[in-house]
Amino acid sequence: MEIYKTTTPNEWRYFAKGSANILFKYCGNNDYLTHKLLRLRLVKKDEEYISTCELYDFIELKCKHLFDSTHGQVVINIQLVVLTNEFVANLDSCGFQLQLNERYGLLLPNILDGEYVRFSLSKNCQLYINNNGNCSNNNSNNNNKNNNNNITAEIDLYNGCQSLQQVSLNTKINSIIFEIKPKWLYDNTSSNYCRTCSHNQLRNVSRHFCPLDLLYPQTIDQGISDIFALIPQSILTLIEEKNQFPIRQLFHNYLATPNNIFIKLKECQKICNKQDQIGSIRCADDVSQHLSLVMTLRDVGLFIKFEKFNPLNNTHNSHNNINNLYTLKDKKYLITCNIYDLDLKSKMKYKHWLKVEEELKAIYNSNNPSWPHCVRVEP
Repeated sequence: MEIYKTTTPNEWRYFAKGSANILFKYCGNNDYLTHKLLRLRLVKKDEEYISTCELYDFIELKCKHLFDSTHGQVVINIQLVVLTNEFVANLDSCGFQLQLNERYGLLLPNILDGEYVRFSLSKNCQLYINNNGNCSNNNSNNNNKNNNNNITAEIDLYNGCQSLQQVSLNTKINSIIFEIKPKWLYDNTSSNYCRTCSHNQLRNVSRHFCPLDLLYPQTIDQGISDIFALIPQSILTLIEEKNQFPIRQLFHNYLATPNNIFIKLKECQKICNKQDQIGSIRCADDVSQHLSLVMTLRDVGLFIKFEKFNPLNNTHNSHNNINNLYTLKDKKYLITCNIYDLDLKSKMKYKHWLKVEEELKAIYNSNNPSWPHCVRVEP
């Protein structure tokens, strides 16, 4: 698809960015592009740059089949689109440097399309609740300050702009999304702290939850308790009592299923060949294709979407979602997962990987009184 022939740069608005990519949201009148995002590459050193074509092939040929299941398509669907230098140069990137000589971009669905309010719980965990237009800016109406029907919190409407918002107690919530980066998932057999918790301590990131707790029946409750601990109690009351949306129980039931996305990611991150362990690398040529894949999977993001089942919604009734339905107290709910950020890791990152592992050695078996030890399993 030659996207520059069907749309103009001023129809795309900056949406979000990561370390290697930037997203633009379509705001024009083309029905096909409505609810879509355009993903472009940011400037990188030549030795670390991986083209969009190479990324597309990697995702389609190396990643998608890993997550084939009866739960529908897990990896976010992508479409390769043709760009021009002029089109890219005229996008409003909010000052971020785009790779102007990149001839291709990726078109993907906007999972967060609609009116969602975001609660940034921690670096690797965001909560989104749909607000059906009932979220108001606290500065727009001074009378709202004393309105007992509003919950005021420092949150942001997911349009890239932070502000003080009010969530109405009358908000009808039908959809809740967790965005989680689970990072390294594996069986910890010997360390006080897992790799992810060790890295968070190294970077002075406050503890939220240990991703390993989401893997085992005996630790699921602890993992869920930690995740939900940072959600304001007023918001939990709004979700679970006012809207009768049993989000904690649904999350627990999902994690209790043996083929959930965290278990699948753990399986795909497994390294069986000692030569693929980071400590065995001495140069870029030592980085195998499998290690590059594993390091990619250790940095992906997940969208876990919980919805009240709507019998009039064709997507909810789709055959692909038969195995995504959960029933609690005679009410049906739909739980779907999507993986994003499947960015192939350059072999040239091996120096960074080695440096970090060396820095983590002093933390793995340390004792931090404010950081509980991670779960261990028998080897």
